[in-house]
Amino acid sequence: MHTFIPGTGDPASSPNPEHTAAIRRWTREILRLDDDAVVTVSDARCVDPGCPLVETVVTVFDPTGTRTWTFTRPAVSVTKMMIRQTLATPPRVAQKSNPNSSRSNE
Repeated sequence: MHTFIPGTGDPASSPNPEHTAAIRRWTREILRLDDDAVVTVSDARCVDPGCPLVETVVTVFDPTGTRTWTFTRPAVSVTKMMIRQTLATPPRVAQKSNPNSSRSNE
């Protein structure tokens, strides 16, 4: 188990609203998203062995579906180059459930 979680009392590792807004802006620019797309940026803490202490999750909600990318560092450490390189890789895509998909064709 982790014994140190960054961000507790350390202002340097706390979420920075301006930097989070920059990550959203970079994501919009790189993916050429329409205005109706929603981009979220969040830091998630993990206490499980083997996972990063803090990871940043960037999620895009638009008509093409929901796409998610994860960075193994806090948002304050994510750069525009990291965003550009990571968005070039296939995202995790949330599948829309289809109530008819479990039925067999008769």
